Amino acid sequence: MKNRLERLSKSSRIAIATVVLLLASVAVFGQSSARDVVPVLEGLDPVMLIQGKEVQGDLKISVTRGTFQYLFASAENKAAFEKDPARYEIQLEGACARMGAPVTGNPDLYTVHQGRIYIFGSADCKTRFEAAPRKYLETANEAGPRAPATPEAVKKAKALIDAAVAAMGGASRIDGLASYQEKSTTLQARRQGEVEVKTNLTVVFPDRIRSERVMPDYEDASKVRQFATVVTATEVFAVMGSITRPLPSSARIEQEKEVNRRILAILRARNNFNPAAIGSGKVGETAVEQVAIEIDHAAYTLGIDPVSGRILSLSAHRRGPQGAFGQFVQAFSDFRTFDGLTLPFKITATFDGQPWKEQSPTIEAIAVNGKIDPALFEKPKAKTE
Repeated sequence: MKNRLERLSKSSRIAIATVVLLLASVAVFGQSSARDVVPVLEGLDPVMLIQGKEVQGDLKISVTRGTFQYLFASAENKAAFEKDPARYEIQLEGACARMGAPVTGNPDLYTVHQGRIYIFGSADCKTRFEAAPRKYLETANEAGPRAPATPEAVKKAKALIDAAVAAMGGASRIDGLASYQEKSTTLQARRQGEVEVKTNLTVVFPDRIRSERVMPDYEDASKVRQFATVVTATEVFAVMGSITRPLPSSARIEQEKEVNRRILAILRARNNFNPAAIGSGKVGETAVEQVAIEIDHAAYTLGIDPVSGRILSLSAHRRGPQGAFGQFVQAFSDFRTFDGLTLPFKITATFDGQPWKEQSPTIEAIAVNGKIDPALFEKPKAKTE
């Protein structure tokens, strides 16, 4: 006998899946003893779905990956999925295909593009993605391999990197960092207008990051919203008060990118990349030499002042404020020296030539090698009723 789910109409399946998703979300934030598994794709068979066919799966034939439960119409389709799950499962680890991590998608709001299944955080995200999918997929926007640099270009670039190291405070200061703390303020655009967002960043080298943000609530600006993303060697999770939510590995990658694209982190990693001088340019009215580097598969171009040795700009191809990929540029100014390190306190960002205020922080305070409370990287104890 066919199970009850197989006989439901599509609209009924959507309603039930939505309720299941909401209940699962409540359970996660309430720290239930077991993580709930969510049936995805409205219960449709993903193997058939990428073939353009909506075939209802059977609850008795399923595979669970993470918190996603995939249902199949046959044992053969289940076997095909298990043989090549990366092909059939929801892509981007469940992140919204338009906005990317850490924005998560609704596992029942999906589309199929070039034989892969993507999900979205909202109907608007789905509509925009389907209109121009290449704008939002990183693989479609990756630059081709860089032409081999000449020995002269490599030699010049290394000399410029050495000058940048000296201008920042020297190799021993940079490499000897055990921890880095930063307080900054940015502006965030909302329908009601701009609001101020305060960020406290704590990095303990080599593998712990805590980024805590404080801002007005989205619905009631008189209330304060505070949350943190925590990365350790073994896990990544979000914290809101004493409530903890595990995050996918894509959130770790995005958080590490935010730290690793800082010029201090780039110079700490200088022995792990091969720089190449690619010509001159300008940052404002200052002439700079441009140096191309690649770190952990991310490509950046640094604008280095050959006179002072300071890094005055960084550019990269990345996802922008509306989700599409484009040219991201940060200009650095207001350099200050403390504890032997000279760092910028003002960062001005643009995306495809337009101001990007959320990526233009004003640094309020920096501390290096300070005493770090280990509790910052520990999960809070669960609430007791």
